[in-house]
Amino acid sequence: MPLLLILWLILGAILILGFRPILGGWAYPALLAWPVYVLLGLGLVAAGLKASVRPGVPPTFLAMRPLFVFALGGGLLFAIHPWLARYGDSRLFRARLAHNRLAYEHLVAQLPTDSTSGLWRWHGSLRYLVDSGPPLRLAILQEGRAYDGDEVALFDPAGRLDTGGLTPGIPRPFGGRLEGCTPIQIPWYRCVVHPAVK
Repeated sequence: MPLLLILWLILGAILILGFRPILGGWAYPALLAWPVYVLLGLGLVAAGLKASVRPGVPPTFLAMRPLFVFALGGGLLFAIHPWLARYGDSRLFRARLAHNRLAYEHLVAQLPTDSTSGLWRWHGSLRYLVDSGPPLRLAILQEGRAYDGDEVALFDPAGRLDTGGLTPGIPRPFGGRLEGCTPIQIPWYRCVVHPAVK
């Protein structure tokens, strides 16, 4: 039974890597999966305790192993959840960028030099936002949402954005709505664009 609980913990790690955090973009699959996952763990613990604890006999440490594995392993999984979720998110973003990079660069090549900042626009299946700069920047909307804004693949030809989405000596892009930038493959960044204030 402890082996089944260990496999249950491994399944939890896979779920964390596969789903974005519950408050993130894929909330519905996560909200459906996690209650089922927890109930499965509790069922394994109950079955393990029923098989190893005898009525009228004081429980031993070995008999209580399923409960300890569930509590300690579940606590550890909860503790490393943010790290695993960030890692899974990052891997997913990099894979998506690698897969779509030609389409993204085709869109960049078609942008007119007089593009101005404004509303989200469509190019085929790609939804994007332009910042006229200088330099001209392009933010391509990604599936799902970040916690407090839209996750984008950002093209910045200067390639000098900091984590706050700023380039020294250049006005704040996208009206100050850009932040949380991580370089992926310069000039491409992973960033968050906050909704426009109305």
